[in-house]
Amino acid sequence: MKDFFCPNCGTKLKAGTKFCPNCGHNVERFTKNSNDSNQNTDYIQGARRESSRTVKSFTQKWGSNKKRNNIILAIIILLIVFLTWGHFYYQEDNQMNRATTAIGDPNKAAAKYVTSTTSQVKINNSTVKPIQKYFQKYPGDLNSLKQKFSEGEKWNDYQFIQKGRAWLIWPRYKIQAEPNYITVNADQKGMLIKMDGKSLGTVTSNANTSDNGTSDVNSSDSSNSSYSRSFGPYLPGLHTFVGTKNVDGHQLKTTLISSDDTITINNGISNDNAQSLLSGVFQNNVDDEDESFVDGQNNTGYKQLVKMFDGFQDDDGVRSYNAKVNVNSVTPISDKKFKVNYQVKFTFDNQNNDGDDSSTKKIQVFKYTGTIVKTNDQNSNNGLKIKDLGHAKKVSESNEHED
Repeated sequence: MKDFFCPNCGTKLKAGTKFCPNCGHNVERFTKNSNDSNQNTDYIQGARRESSRTVKSFTQKWGSNKKRNNIILAIIILLIVFLTWGHFYYQEDNQMNRATTAIGDPNKAAAKYVTSTTSQVKINNSTVKPIQKYFQKYPGDLNSLKQKFSEGEKWNDYQFIQKGRAWLIWPRYKIQAEPNYITVNADQKGMLIKMDGKSLGTVTSNANTSDNGTSDVNSSDSSNSSYSRSFGPYLPGLHTFVGTKNVDGHQLKTTLISSDDTITINNGISNDNAQSLLSGVFQNNVDDEDESFVDGQNNTGYKQLVKMFDGFQDDDGVRSYNAKVNVNSVTPISDKKFKVNYQVKFTFDNQNNDGDDSSTKKIQVFKYTGTIVKTNDQNSNNGLKIKDLGHAKKVSESNEHED
């Protein structure tokens, strides 16, 4: 306790004094009351401070809990929204609609909707593109596929199956495609095959045919004109195939777009096809063969044949005649133009001039070098037409007398 003043006379007193030495006043009671008052004041002030701290702590805790509760509430709301969205988004029918729409449009990224039965096939937007091109070209097949899928059935090489789970919650469905092995048949051994811009390899000899090591376009024997090789596996769809082969310094190139697993690419012209075309026009009914010529009846070779056969018919000495064509070789001039070396054997049954019934057979053999071209019309003569017959050069002539 500090020094203080007597409450009775005002004399300054030292701490611990019980009676005032000036007036004898009992100051002990005063100091005791003063201490109690100070203690009460300190208690009240301490209580106020504690109350303030309590209120502040409560306010802070209450504010913190409110913020946390708001966060928890937001998370719950987001979770409910997510689960509701996922329930509808990953419904089987909705997944089917998205997948089938994507595989019918080459402009969409469809790899995420497709799977395969083998890991040998790579699934990406590039390898799936042929599937999209096919269903874009044939929308009726896409509708059939959708119908089969909705019935839980398989359509050709495709099936709609469950493949894993989305977010570990909902079943994920994909279109499963059965890969194909593609067999390429060609008229050229060693033809390089590309599919969708990527090299597959070269066509080798078919095991069912002998291999004489020559290209059919330079061979007079067309029996060895079949060559084949299988490639794969690849996803099904509408693929673009390109076959190239260098023959006698000329590059042959043929492009074919097909969805079949067996295709035929003919870069050259087989001797059989060339011979069939030429044999058809060296007949008496050449008037009906104008479609076999480039420019039809305006073709010089066509006019040449009509004039020749008209001359045969106007000759009274000729009872009958026939022509037999034999193709010796076919050589490429350009991608779609081919030089054909062939012979035509004319046999005339001539009436003798002495008036009897005897006759003489006159046989003439002519050599030609003509030109045949490939066209886009595959419905006529295997897509081949005669550009020119070439000039006739007599090889031999003989007569046979018959009684």
